[in-house]
Amino acid sequence: MWAGQFQPITFQKNLEVDNLDERSHRQTAEFLLTENGVERLHFNYLFICDNCTEMKLSSEIQPSSFNNDQANNINREKYIEDLEIAGQSEYPEGETEFQYETEKQSAGENLEDVFEPPRRTHWVMTTFLMISYLIGVGVLSLPSAFVSLGWVPGVLLLTGIVFITTVTGLYMWKLHLKYPHIRNYAAMYYHFFGRTGQIVGGTLTYLMFFGIMTADFLTAALSWKSLFQGHHVCVTVWFVIPFVVALVIGQLRSLHGISWVAFVGALCIFLPIVMTCSKVPELSKGAHAYTTIAGNSFVNGVVAMTDIVFAFAGHLIFYEFMAEMKNVHDFPKSLLVSQLVGFVFCMFTAAFVYVYLGNTPILKSPVTLSLPHDRLRDAINVILIIHVTAPSVMGGNVLTRAVQRWLQCWGRRRFEDTSLSQRISFFFWSLLVYGSGFLVACAIPFFNELIGLLAALIGSSNSFGMPAIMYLIQFHKSTSWWNWILALSCIGIGYALLGIGSYAGVYTIIQAVGNHGTPFSCDRVI
Repeated sequence: MWAGQFQPITFQKNLEVDNLDERSHRQTAEFLLTENGVERLHFNYLFICDNCTEMKLSSEIQPSSFNNDQANNINREKYIEDLEIAGQSEYPEGETEFQYETEKQSAGENLEDVFEPPRRTHWVMTTFLMISYLIGVGVLSLPSAFVSLGWVPGVLLLTGIVFITTVTGLYMWKLHLKYPHIRNYAAMYYHFFGRTGQIVGGTLTYLMFFGIMTADFLTAALSWKSLFQGHHVCVTVWFVIPFVVALVIGQLRSLHGISWVAFVGALCIFLPIVMTCSKVPELSKGAHAYTTIAGNSFVNGVVAMTDIVFAFAGHLIFYEFMAEMKNVHDFPKSLLVSQLVGFVFCMFTAAFVYVYLGNTPILKSPVTLSLPHDRLRDAINVILIIHVTAPSVMGGNVLTRAVQRWLQCWGRRRFEDTSLSQRISFFFWSLLVYGSGFLVACAIPFFNELIGLLAALIGSSNSFGMPAIMYLIQFHKSTSWWNWILALSCIGIGYALLGIGSYAGVYTIIQAVGNHGTPFSCDRVI
């Protein structure tokens, strides 16, 4: 984008570039007025190269000086064109959020900033986004998982899952550094597996987003029902409330805008854990709790294992997180902090409650159901309702942007445009997304068990196997032997979990069918 009049200019021969990695895609060229009245042409263009530390432009692209007549006759577009040729800036169709074939912009305009949320999220806020999305109410089910697994399998499994998901998260970061214009999993599927891969992989990924969002509606409805236990209120009402709340907050059109909601959501999962654990020693009096080294039921152990595995399987949203980071090189900080915090709280909750209530009839899943119906339990339910709002809105935001991109046939969305027409368009698509979640939650009585099967089929691939496969395809020539072993182990474990988790998912659905009531029934069991 060009600013100012075309005046005599001077150029810098070398432009230092910070944090230049193997590949980048930004390109701009603009005139900036300096203090002494001389305009200088600045290029912010990062060439595709290996291990670059600075950018050097040739004298043909960046001449040293011009006189007034030469300056007035300069073809401005030529500089942009030369830079594009030098940097090979065109992206394959399908790899970006925007469409080159129908969205022709003037030379030099930053398309990313037009169609997508700009990179402005600090790594600290990204950490809260990750904590809020990954560490959900599933942590409150881990004590029951330890009852089925026992100490040794439970501790080893939880520790191993955290390690593997950290490794695959770093693999995804490396891929995003290589292709920073790729902003979601569907586009990454296209890059490695073509249009068929994009259709299959992208559809499954967005289906998982939808499932998690709908499961959050179920969790909120369960908390509302528990809060008003003893009052005869139609169950559908408890689904309407989280739907309306998510629709209102969901008008924030980027994950950066939701980051403060995620901050509150993260706090609202830690508080119920602390409040519940403070009551557990009192509940254990006379309960005769005991623990075991290992569980004695294979089926229960498999079902419990899936609770642990998929508590850390949130990689499907990692590319969207990275795409909005101010400095994507800080993503490992967010990943490591969120994984460490999640591991500590999960291990503490599982072990603490297991010691006091293990193998007793008092222990329920989630553990909050073990508490007597008093003010403490009511306060915990209110806090959990606040918490689940954050991940449901994050998933809904990603889905709304995707659906709008696919289906909107009128004027394109522009993130910096806050006009009424843009807001109405976004509201329409968000209403479609959240409304569909509401209808599905009401129509499928056993949806909570169904999401377990979806997590096994999709989450195990997107969080364990597929990042390692893509990493090896891209970096197989430069990958060390030990990293080969690590990546292949992630692939093997990931698809083993797919098979085992699918078995557990089908088993729980069979057990649940017929026990939840009929669709849209006021008396159905959540």
